[in-house]
Amino acid sequence: MQYWRQLILSLGGLVAIIAATAAFAHFLKRNESGLPVYWSVPDFSLIAHDGKPFGLKDLKGKIWVAEFFFASCAGICPIMNQNMTEVQKAFADNPDVVIVSITVDPKNDTPEVLREYRQNFNAMDGKWFFLTGDKKAIYRLARHGFKVAAEEVPPQEEGGATDFIHSDRFILIDRQGRIRGYYNGTDKEQVRKLIADIKRLLRE
Repeated sequence: MQYWRQLILSLGGLVAIIAATAAFAHFLKRNESGLPVYWSVPDFSLIAHDGKPFGLKDLKGKIWVAEFFFASCAGICPIMNQNMTEVQKAFADNPDVVIVSITVDPKNDTPEVLREYRQNFNAMDGKWFFLTGDKKAIYRLARHGFKVAAEEVPPQEEGGATDFIHSDRFILIDRQGRIRGYYNGTDKEQVRKLIADIKRLLRE
């Protein structure tokens, strides 16, 4: 009886070791890109340039790059979006990679304005989405979801008339909706690194 009890305990331990090894191997496979895993992007619902609702559910299973910009910007935004065309070009034939540009000036950047603006960068349908919507929702998403704003404001002032967010960051998000990296969108070397990291995520 003692022999069988020891055998059962030994087999149980062996099963536990096998399970732990399998779990660890799965973890390594999911993180073989070597990229950090930050936080998950919260759910959101905005309006795309075509006037249709667009949210996190539309990005399920995709690898995507996000940015915050505004169409009347004459400073860094045109540079960023010109550099973003390199990301689009690199993955033009891969439906698993998309780009999401969110305006921080939704009062002026209507879907009609965004439709015209995106033509300046030959944005591909189904590949590069330009989003607008409620300013408070956008600013909460930028500040707390993507954390691209350094300054904090009182909740009652967030997204108000005097609140303004301007960031040069491109943000990389994986298939599980987790942020995996930040890149300077005005720096061509950083954009090349972003493209390389997207390829790493595609193998993850």
